[in-house]
Amino acid sequence: MLMKLVFVLLVLVAIFFLVTYNSLTNDKNRIELAEVELRKYEEAGDPKDIDNAKKYYNAVLRDYNNKVEKFPTSIVANMFNFPKMHIEEFDEGL
Repeated sequence: MLMKLVFVLLVLVAIFFLVTYNSLTNDKNRIELAEVELRKYEEAGDPKDIDNAKKYYNAVLRDYNNKVEKFPTSIVANMFNFPKMHIEEFDEGL
């Protein structure tokens, strides 16, 4: 009985790690896509679209950073080197 309980617990922990890793990876991909969209709108030059793209980028970045900083997802983020991303770093490259 104890072995079954330990096995179930290990499976649940493994599922948590896989789901969290996948979520963080997806968020990083969303950030990269938001950067591409923002650059596209900046090249087009429409201030309204640029502003909306910046708002979307900041929202995606905020969600990602919250996952990286908050327990329990912070454990997975630290294990697999998902760094906190700073808005200032992105703004300097534009």
